[in-house]
Amino acid sequence: MDTSQEYSVKLQNSDEKGMVDGDAMIYFLQKAIKSICEINLSNGFGSGFFCKIPYTEDNNHFIPALITCNHVLSKDLIKTNSINIILNGQTKTLSLNQRKIWTDEKIDFTCIEIKEKEDNIYTFFNLDDNVFTNELYINQNVLIYGINNNKIGSKLVFSNGIIKNSKDYNFAYTCNTYPGCSGGCIVNQYDNCVIGIHKGEIEGTRNKNVVNAGIFIRDVIKYIKENKNAFLSNVN
Repeated sequence: MDTSQEYSVKLQNSDEKGMVDGDAMIYFLQKAIKSICEINLSNGFGSGFFCKIPYTEDNNHFIPALITCNHVLSKDLIKTNSINIILNGQTKTLSLNQRKIWTDEKIDFTCIEIKEKEDNIYTFFNLDDNVFTNELYINQNVLIYGINNNKIGSKLVFSNGIIKNSKDYNFAYTCNTYPGCSGGCIVNQYDNCVIGIHKGEIEGTRNKNVVNAGIFIRDVIKYIKENKNAFLSNVN
């Protein structure tokens, strides 16, 4: 079966009227609150999420990981010994010593290996890493999940929109977001699988015409598979 046929079959499982399955949404939100975190930074904050990244070509080996943008956690920031996150209302310090870490400024992602027992983090998102042509994602409904930190405190937020265009590993969509949502996850509305990482607002857009950009998760996976032994690792 070619990819276009496979994609059409998958879409038949979604609601023809575009309505969201309430039970599926509640289930996803229960997972999201345990899988999306605020990343504390000296000059602000960003979002991140936990998933299991395929590590080998046969997809038989996975690495639990924290995913965010490179502009949230750059190479200089991950040279430190630890980072602070807020997950489900609780502050955690993640040591960065002796972990596999990949980061790329051009694609704009950072991936940090998670040690489940040590970090006490066990809930992970499913990924949509299909290698469909970019055009097949156009006009598909997506949801963005991230963290907003205001005077009341940190809270999980999400918005819905439509993918408008794509180029290479980037794609644009009509979802409203807060600045701290950078690094949050972009989810296919029809199956609640993560399709990408939210980067931020595209320069020059305003108000109701705001269009945001993200990175396909499939390209992050491709990068890690091609550079699986070229990771950074802090060692005491």
